[in-house]
Amino acid sequence: MRLGGLITLVALAAMATPASAATHQVTIANNAFVAQDTGTSDLTVFQGDTVTWTWTGPDTNHSTTTDSGGETTWDSDPGNPTPNHAVGDKFSWNLPDVGTYTYFCKVHSFMTGHITVVRKANDPNPPPVDTAGPRFGTPRVNVKRRRVSFDLDEPARVRAKLRGPTRRTLKLDAKAGKNVLKLPKRLKSGRYALAMRATDAAGNKSLVAQVKFRVP
Repeated sequence: MRLGGLITLVALAAMATPASAATHQVTIANNAFVAQDTGTSDLTVFQGDTVTWTWTGPDTNHSTTTDSGGETTWDSDPGNPTPNHAVGDKFSWNLPDVGTYTYFCKVHSFMTGHITVVRKANDPNPPPVDTAGPRFGTPRVNVKRRRVSFDLDEPARVRAKLRGPTRRTLKLDAKAGKNVLKLPKRLKSGRYALAMRATDAAGNKSLVAQVKFRVP
């Protein structure tokens, strides 16, 4: 009888032990970040997990870097604006803080990835469900430099529709804080309206931010 009770206690203790943190793999190649788990540049991990980036080539002049000032930041090549790695080089970073993080290559700004860190299901203090959409600051247009600057209160993917003599749909992986959306270089003369909408990692959408301008 005592033996059975002991076995039961051992089993319960094993069930109560949290699962060990995992390590997730991301390759850096062909001017792109590709997470092994998803086959894309987007990755969702549990709090406390580690992400390892591997330079698999043939192009190796890349970094994995976040903007400074966030709760969790990293840079595979601090102090080096033009890094170049050997094939097979690795960089790992532990992610203890819940949130969504955008990272990029310092050499190629178009190379971006997103990592969303979530709490484990058995966490006694799960975070509140995110139901709030991103919020834009007032967008400002610089016609001469062909750019629109704006603020966002959280990282999000921005989709913008340009209407006027030149029509385009523009996209941007935006960060929390200041952002710049580049307009087409060759805009025909006339009046324009730009409507922007942002979608965060939880799928929440912002209100539409609109700005009008004229190209002489």
